[in-house]
Amino acid sequence: MDPQSQKQIDEIMYETNEKISANVHEIKDIRFSKMDENEKQSKCDKLREEFEKVMFEAKEKIEKVMKECQ
Repeated sequence: MDPQSQKQIDEIMYETNEKISANVHEIKDIRFSKMDENEKQSKCDKLREEFEKVMFEAKEKIEKVMKECQ
């Protein structure tokens, strides 16, 4: 893999890590909050969906970079 492709993948990983870290932090805050359990569940479900979306987008971006370097 060429250095430019490696750099692009690293950037995708850093961006993904930032988004996921923020998501995990928010889930922890919700879990330890005093809001009612149904509200906690609803908010955490939305954050899990966002987590899946972020991971899927990162996978697509990496696959695109891999195809371009072939």
